[in-house]
Amino acid sequence: MALPAQRNKVSPDTWIKLATFVAGGVAVAFGVKKVLDYFKPERKREESEKKDVESELETASKKNRPTYPKSQYAAFASTIAEAVFGGGTDEAAIYNVFRSLKNDADYLSLLKAWGSPTRQIFPDYFVFYSTGKKLSLPAALRYDMDSKECAKINAILKSKGIKYRI
Repeated sequence: MALPAQRNKVSPDTWIKLATFVAGGVAVAFGVKKVLDYFKPERKREESEKKDVESELETASKKNRPTYPKSQYAAFASTIAEAVFGGGTDEAAIYNVFRSLKNDADYLSLLKAWGSPTRQIFPDYFVFYSTGKKLSLPAALRYDMDSKECAKINAILKSKGIKYRI
């Protein structure tokens, strides 16, 4: 009669086979996800919007050069992201960023720095149970601010002679 401990022993080859099957399954699932992501209509739209922003920025740069270096626009984008999604909206910080813009090239450079054309954001209340949302800069501002606050940003842009609106 065999002892119970001997009956339940699993050979090392079985563990290796099991690990190989699990790793293979994960690799196949990852590959399928990548292929499906490639054919999403959002990907084509995002690429089109990115090209539009870049071509408009190129055109606007011929008319007026951007006022700041690229790193400053990245800092502006981070300031807005923190002001919008960091524990309450800091409207003053957002207004100050838009007051710093001087022309269309500045606004388009800020859009480009925000993302291509969207940024994956994680609002405070989504952190624990969400993968976030992909939002463009105007969409992120409209998502978090009311219509009066967006109107104030549009008034700032209009006063600077910038043709784009939130």
